[in-house]
Amino acid sequence: MKKVYRSALCACLAGFVLASCEPEDRGGCIDPVVSNPDVFILCEGLWGANNADISAYKSDSLLCTPEYYLTQNGQYLGDTGQDILYHKGHLYVSVYGSSYVAKLDIEGNELTRHPFSAEEGQPRYLTADGDYIYVTLYSGKVAKMKASDLSVVDYAPTGLNPEDIILHKGQLLVANSGWGYDNRVTVIDVATFDSIASITVEWNPQQFVVAGDSVYLLANGQYDENWNCDYPVQHIDVATGDVRTITHATRAVAYDGMLYLCNSATNWATYETENTFFTYDVATATISNQSFLQGDTEELTSNSVYMMEVNPKNGDFYIGLAGTKFVSSGMIHRCNHEGRLIHRFDVGGANPNQAAFVNYQ
Repeated sequence: MKKVYRSALCACLAGFVLASCEPEDRGGCIDPVVSNPDVFILCEGLWGANNADISAYKSDSLLCTPEYYLTQNGQYLGDTGQDILYHKGHLYVSVYGSSYVAKLDIEGNELTRHPFSAEEGQPRYLTADGDYIYVTLYSGKVAKMKASDLSVVDYAPTGLNPEDIILHKGQLLVANSGWGYDNRVTVIDVATFDSIASITVEWNPQQFVVAGDSVYLLANGQYDENWNCDYPVQHIDVATGDVRTITHATRAVAYDGMLYLCNSATNWATYETENTFFTYDVATATISNQSFLQGDTEELTSNSVYMMEVNPKNGDFYIGLAGTKFVSSGMIHRCNHEGRLIHRFDVGGANPNQAAFVNYQ
């Protein structure tokens, strides 16, 4: 169901708001269509509900337009938004349930899309290099697509149910989850687009994080009878294939030589969650269990953290909460690189899971 935002939520215009409201007090302020947004937040939506969307946020004015894609295109993205990428002035988004990748302009207008057949597999995660977009497909391959028109020019084989993909030193690294039954990272040479190596990691790998020259990989590990697992975080030496577990966490981002991590423990019978936030110094290989967040963090420590992203330009953290039982609209906590809250706002869609950052300079 489309969420209706009444004018009472934000009765003041942008200039008046900035002059009269503290950032922490402006959680409900919404601009009809924010101009020149520099953060785009993908809301996954509910499985089968076809209500995935993109929210647009302008970081200097603290204004957010929910349902930005719906506003610009007259329809939702579809079923289960998976990933969003900013590359060379355009946005690219993968929609898993509806099985397509779309290209948008910076105003959120869809320019073209490429649907994937059942044989090709449903699209998951995106990365880019030059004139090409790369997307993992659940059929066990990576598609190489022209960024200009999203036509597929080649495929490279991977393992089972590939998830995250990154570009690192002329190679594509692909995490093969196998829905819990694969434990490999596929290495693909970008120049030849051939799969050239396979690295054994912990079971069910999910997300890469790169800090300088170091590559880290978050995995779910193996599930127990209660659907719990230990979420190992591994350092990968791509050249040698050496892998070692450094800690355990469900979310992680990297900024200025540090890993910022969150470990969520959820009781799936009650949906009660306890989160711990901590850091890992890449240079010294040491963990600090002191939270990197400052001030009142009760909401962040007791709700499901569905997204954690960092703006590479300034180190601002965007921590997304899924909403009650993953159904209601999610909340975003934006904190500076020291962990102090800048802005808390309703993102206007269910399950915010990814963000893309735009540098207009």
